[in-house]
Amino acid sequence: MTRFLLTAGLLLFPAFAQAQAQRVLLVELEGRGATVAQRMIADGLRERGLEVTEVGATDDLAAAATEAGAGAIVTGRVRSRRRQHQVTLEVRDATGGEQGGVRMRIRGGRGVSRLIDRLVGELELVPTAASPTVPEPGAPEVDAPSEEPARATERAAATAAEADAPPDRGGLPIEARFMLGAGVRSRGVELLSPDGVDAAYRVEPYFEIAARADARFFDVAFARVVFGTSAGLTSEREDPRLGQLDTWFVRLRADAGASYWIDDTVELGAALGVGWDRYELAFNELVPTAEYVHLRPAVVSAFRLVGRHLVLDAEVGLRFPFGVGELESVYGRDYDVLGVDGVMRFHGLVDPGFIWAAEVGFRHYGLTLRRPSGAVEGHDSGWHATGYVGWQL
Repeated sequence: MTRFLLTAGLLLFPAFAQAQAQRVLLVELEGRGATVAQRMIADGLRERGLEVTEVGATDDLAAAATEAGAGAIVTGRVRSRRRQHQVTLEVRDATGGEQGGVRMRIRGGRGVSRLIDRLVGELELVPTAASPTVPEPGAPEVDAPSEEPARATERAAATAAEADAPPDRGGLPIEARFMLGAGVRSRGVELLSPDGVDAAYRVEPYFEIAARADARFFDVAFARVVFGTSAGLTSEREDPRLGQLDTWFVRLRADAGASYWIDDTVELGAALGVGWDRYELAFNELVPTAEYVHLRPAVVSAFRLVGRHLVLDAEVGLRFPFGVGELESVYGRDYDVLGVDGVMRFHGLVDPGFIWAAEVGFRHYGLTLRRPSGAVEGHDSGWHATGYVGWQL
C-alpha cells in the first residue's frame, strides 16, 4: 500500500508543480500610466493560459505568493509619455528572489503582444521544486543532477537573443489627430481719419465651422493646419433701405515647430507658420474687404492637469502681414500693420482614440495707413470660442 501511494505521489507531483508554475502573482506596478499597462499585461497573461492574481504593493512578496499559491512573481514600474509607455518588469520566484526581467517600450496598444511573449518566456525559466526520486532497493544513493546550469545557459541564450534583437519602436513614431468643430467669433474694425471721415464695422458674434489637423513626429516635431469659415453671415448697413451686404469670413493657417516635455508635465516649444485671413464684404461706402496674408512665429506651451485626459494649452503668436487687401486701394499703399493673437485650449483623450478640445482666443491687427491727407489709425480685432471633437491615430 505504501509503495502504491508513493508511486501515485510521484505521478501527481509534476502536475502540481506545473499548476503552481502557471499561477503568477502580479504586484501593483508603479509610475504614471501603470494602471492601464497593468491591465494590458494581466489580460495578456491570461490569454496565454496563465492564472494571474493581482495584489497591491507589498513588502513581503514570499508571503503574498504563498497565499496566492503562485510559483512566480512579477513586479515593475511604468514611465509614460503621451501614448508611449516604458515598461520595466522584474520576474521573481516564489521566495521573492529575482530571476530575470523585461524592459520594453510600447505605444498605445501596440507592442503589448511582444511584451507578453517576452514575459512568458522569462516566467518559463523561473525554477520550480524538483521532483523527488526514489532509489531502487540496495542501489547507492546518488545526488540528483542540478538543473541550475542548464537554466543558466538557457537564460543566457535568451538574454543574448534579446540584446541582438532590433530595438522596439512601439510602432511608427507619428501621432496624428483630426478634428471638426463649431463656434462663435467676432470682428470689430475702426479706422480714424484726420479729415473726420471715420469708418467702423462690428459683428458679434457670428457662427463659424472649423477643422484642424495635427501631426507629431518622434514626440518632438509637429505640424498643424487650421481652417475656419463663417456660415450664414450677412452684414447690415447703417441705412436699412440700402439692404444687406453679402459677407464671408475665412481663415487658414499652417505651421510647424518643435516642443519638449519637462517631467512629462510641462511642454514648451515654438512654431513658425503662414496664415491667411480674408474678411470679404460686398461693395460699401466705408469698409472694404480686408485680407491679411501673414508670417506667424509663436510660442507654445502645455500643462497636463489630469494626465492626457485633461491638458491645458497656451499659445501666443505675432503676425507680420504681407498685405491688407482692398484697404490699400482706399487708404493708400503705404502702411504699417502688426498683429498679435493668443489662444487658451483645454483638450483631452478618451480611449481608444476619441479626442475633444475647447478653446478661447483673441486676435488684433494694429493698422497705420498713410495717404496724402494724413495717416489713418485703427485696428481690426476679434475674439472666438470654438469646440472640437475628433479622432487620434
